[in-house]
Amino acid sequence: MSPHILLAAPRLPANPIPEGCPWHGLSQYGLPNVNWCEDFVCAWINEPANTWSNLAYVLVALWIVAVEARKDGGLPRGPLRWFAPVLATMGLCSGIYHASNVHLTQVLDFLGMYLFCFLLLGINGVRLGALSLARLPLWFVTCVAGTTLGTAIAVRAGFPIQSIVGLLTLALVITEVRIRRRAQAAGQAPPPLRYFFASLGLLTLAATCSALDVSRTLCDPQNHILQGHAAWHVLSALSLLCAFYHFRQFRSLLQRA
Repeated sequence: MSPHILLAAPRLPANPIPEGCPWHGLSQYGLPNVNWCEDFVCAWINEPANTWSNLAYVLVALWIVAVEARKDGGLPRGPLRWFAPVLATMGLCSGIYHASNVHLTQVLDFLGMYLFCFLLLGINGVRLGALSLARLPLWFVTCVAGTTLGTAIAVRAGFPIQSIVGLLTLALVITEVRIRRRAQAAGQAPPPLRYFFASLGLLTLAATCSALDVSRTLCDPQNHILQGHAAWHVLSALSLLCAFYHFRQFRSLLQRA
């Protein structure tokens, strides 16, 4: 995903939650730094389309568990086993954020995204030999916790925190290129990248839908079934499924003691 796609979209202040509506009290601690196209609904589900579309992450997690459990002796060990719970957690965190639409739960949303970003970066660290499987869990928890805390502070200072996910995605692409070049230099056949490119393509399309939404380029606020940011959820969930299939080809490396 190109980091400039979301950065180019104008930042619109979030709508205040009126008194008497659910989440009003929590909104007094701050609102998100972005206002998506979908109109506010005075209900426990603040943005219906943007909330329910997060079920796509849960469905992908269930697909991984249901399908992979029937292959090659069950779910792979090591960090590949983390994919399904991380995806489900992403869906839960993002769903809570869009249901409430307040600052505190927006940080929770970023926590979910960081879980997946650092999972993939950690796996590439293992593939590069820069990180051992034994150290991966501590590295993973430290990076996720530290970046989430930094995000909570940075957003208060007006920093465009959406760019952090773009930078992490760029880092993932850079590490993948380094791995490929290292394999070629060693005279080894580089791994197939069809699922990697499929994942990147879907993620770029998802980011474009989200940017068109937040910039009001394509926007119908009264549509509580289909929104550009809801399309981001569905397309990015499919992108992460492709990422799982890309990294699954390294299962033998990632299962070593």
